[in-house]
Amino acid sequence: MSINQHNLYDFDIHIAEIYDIQENDAQDVELLQKLLQGKPTLNILEPFCGTGRMLIPLALDGHSILGIDQSSSMLQFAKKKIKELPEDAQKRIQLKCADVTAENWPTGYDLVILGFNCFYELATAEEQEFCIAQAARACKPGGYIYVDNDHMEGDLDAAWQDMNHKYVYLSGICKDGYQVKNTRETIWFDIKQRLARFDRRYQITAPDGAITEYQFTQQKHPVSKVEVQTWLEKHGFEILAVYGDHSENPYTQNSLKAIFWARKR
Repeated sequence: MSINQHNLYDFDIHIAEIYDIQENDAQDVELLQKLLQGKPTLNILEPFCGTGRMLIPLALDGHSILGIDQSSSMLQFAKKKIKELPEDAQKRIQLKCADVTAENWPTGYDLVILGFNCFYELATAEEQEFCIAQAARACKPGGYIYVDNDHMEGDLDAAWQDMNHKYVYLSGICKDGYQVKNTRETIWFDIKQRLARFDRRYQITAPDGAITEYQFTQQKHPVSKVEVQTWLEKHGFEILAVYGDHSENPYTQNSLKAIFWARKR
């Protein structure tokens, strides 16, 4: 189990709803669809699947997918959207609620997806490498892995050391009128280990004005491109491409993202 003891999306169903409303970019899906062009339909595993943003279009393309997420609220939204799909696509999707840092992953997959900054949900480099090791175990020989994260090289970026700024994101108004405000404030950091700990607070305001508040501590380890490449090679993957964005531009030190497309030896 992760040292982050709280799943922020399960405090209140409205938090997962705001995520589903706001996190709707499809550029990474389009990149993955390009990478899969010319390949037969695949058996895919997507840990950190969230509300189904990636797995639903891939199922519509004909692939079979198991999505895993620790948050039952996120999976609840995924289930609602899946029920609206054609019956044949629905049959190609399975969902499982589980902590991917606490148990072995199922095996026999043609592709494992570690997408959409999922490593930023994890507290340490050890947890992140564990996911690469589990992906290698889950993947068939000759199978693929897609890893997509922002990256931070060297020491912890100065912005992550700022203890005087309260960052607001994943905030907004839900369909039923509930308002969600999410803040994050740095309370501790380790520059060399590239670790930061945050005070996280959610304020949920009902249409009648009643307010519910949640507070917890979360740790993050912003992953580096070097780390991910080292873990992939260590656990038996051959790196086929490293992109700096979803338009397939090659990775450089100035790229925001480090996107890996690799094959299991």
